[in-house]
Amino acid sequence: MMHDKALVAEKLRKWEGFLQEYELPVWDKLPGIELYMDQVIALLTQYLNFLPREEGADNVATPAMINNYVKQKVILPPVQKKYGREQLAQLMVVCLLKKVLSINEIAGLMELMIARFSQQEAYDSFCSALENALVKAFTHKEWVAPPAAEGEAAVVAQSAALAALMGKLVVEDCLAAAAPAKPAPPQKKPAAKAQAQKGEPAEAQKEPAGQNMK
Repeated sequence: MMHDKALVAEKLRKWEGFLQEYELPVWDKLPGIELYMDQVIALLTQYLNFLPREEGADNVATPAMINNYVKQKVILPPVQKKYGREQLAQLMVVCLLKKVLSINEIAGLMELMIARFSQQEAYDSFCSALENALVKAFTHKEWVAPPAAEGEAAVVAQSAALAALMGKLVVEDCLAAAAPAKPAPPQKKPAAKAQAQKGEPAEAQKEPAGQNMK
């Protein structure tokens, strides 16, 4: 199958441009006030807009998804229907990693990170690992596991997961760009014209109600 190399190259250039401008907000740059569900979804969509959507979804996350993460104890429950920094940080991690890991794997990884670091340190480490994964995706550098002291296996796992995420996103985008355009579906003929071509009379117009009533 022939691919449009110029189109694929353009896609890669767009990713490189995105790389130069994108920055996941670190802990101190997350809102310092608690947010309602609709505000949380808007914030997630703002920062994770590059992620593919679930089928039929307009945003990166939906209320049903977030409620499900709470029920599965992947993120902390809201307080009086409001979400704070901890939940926002957890949701950023979940929304990104669910493209390459199962929910149970994400929960396990988050538990390992929190056991080793504070919530803020764990999240800021995630932001740094994401930035490194973005850079390596476009510098053609071989991914190398970061040095980790005993008890920091979660750091290595986190970096590997983000490297896999970036590779997956780039592959999907390039394949979509290289795929041949689908032909437009044939236009349907008007019903009356189609029936006439088959030798069938067009449907008679309905008489006004009450015309045959005496």
